[in-house]
Amino acid sequence: MSAESIEAVLDCQTDLITAIDTQDAGAIVRASEALAAAVSKLRYVDNWPADPLAAERLRVALRQNQAAAIRINLMAHWTRQKIDRLADLRGQRAHQSRYK
Repeated sequence: MSAESIEAVLDCQTDLITAIDTQDAGAIVRASEALAAAVSKLRYVDNWPADPLAAERLRVALRQNQAAAIRINLMAHWTRQKIDRLADLRGQRAHQSRYK
């Protein structure tokens, strides 16, 4: 595993978080695809780095994954709320059985 591979993942994660924060759907798709490609290069690594700096960069990557996941969950929740409000305005309930 190279330091460049780890940094590529971190850069892609940062791009994804920025895209989510700006709510740019096209940028989210592009950043997600770039992140998937960067992560796939790490997927079948035989040896994780013994270098403490590389290990710390991997810990940062895990924290960034969690930050992105939280943002995605919030966006999904907000989107669901908007859909439900629009359905209420039309006199329809989008997910009537959701809370039963």
